[in-house]
Amino acid sequence: MSKKRNLIFLCLLILEVLLITGCFLTSTPTYTVTFDSQGGSAVDSQTVEQDVKATDPTAPTKTGYTFGGWYKESGCTNRWDFDIATVTSDVTLYAKWTTNAFTVTYNGNGNKTGTVPVDPSSPYEYGTTVTVLGNTGDLTRINDGGTSYRFTGWNTKADGSGADQVEGSTFTMGAFPVTFYAQWTPYVLHDIGPAGGYIFYDKGSYFGIFGSPIWRYLEAAPSDQSASTGWGCYGLSISGADGTAVGTGEQNTIDIQAAGCATAGIAADICANLSLGGYSDWFLPSKDELNLMYTNLKVAGVGGFADLYYWSSSELAANYACFQIFYDGYQGNGNKGDTVRVRAVRSF
Repeated sequence: MSKKRNLIFLCLLILEVLLITGCFLTSTPTYTVTFDSQGGSAVDSQTVEQDVKATDPTAPTKTGYTFGGWYKESGCTNRWDFDIATVTSDVTLYAKWTTNAFTVTYNGNGNKTGTVPVDPSSPYEYGTTVTVLGNTGDLTRINDGGTSYRFTGWNTKADGSGADQVEGSTFTMGAFPVTFYAQWTPYVLHDIGPAGGYIFYDKGSYFGIFGSPIWRYLEAAPSDQSASTGWGCYGLSISGADGTAVGTGEQNTIDIQAAGCATAGIAADICANLSLGGYSDWFLPSKDELNLMYTNLKVAGVGGFADLYYWSSSELAANYACFQIFYDGYQGNGNKGDTVRVRAVRSF
């Protein structure tokens, strides 16, 4: 009987030890809290013990949106309260976003009369398509000297160095307010310029490469300076006279004369020595400048151009230079000794 009692006692002792050690060996379950930012910046997941609160992470970011907290479902109906809610299983929390709205405003930029348009749909949500308004307020501008300016459109910068926006064009609303500034010019194509010629090009502003001449407009003389003259300098390759782009004609003309190619009566010399309308800064147009004269004046029936060949100041080689036919706009290369028409231009 004593042995039996001792055996029972031993079994109870072993059971008690097992129960005690079992308590120490049992681990608390852990769960994963996953954060789905729904298009925002990434947020690290958290490992949290059962019945413990998750830590509210640093808010994610998303361009054009404001973060609105974490929710239990992607539709963002039930918000997760980090001060109260405890984790009892693996869970995914979803970021809520509110689309930001930004204003679109119009600035008269020195207008004297009229009112700037007001966009009735402003502010616009990020990503929305915006249609640019016109000069609906009949803006006008006259400077202190009495010069009347013309409205030419809008620009994202007051000085015209930003992006141009014309009436009816569209753009996608970004994550910032937009202001459009009225742009003004005393001249438009076909206007009579300061020297009495025809405006055939507007660069849009007086900005340019540092160190280069400051100008905005190109003006063609009101009539031809010669009906039949050679380009000159046959057999001579002139360094620097190969510019073809808009804005290179003046330097071409300077380089032609600097190279000793200043024979009286040749194309560049006629233009360089021309005094007309109170100005003496005329030059032979480059290839691209000549083409603008054709497209913006001749095609429009302005300027009295002949349906014949005109010289440019752009040299191709020692024996050849570029010309343009004002009958159909064809541009080609002619022998420097050929006799062709000349029309001078100036920039201002």
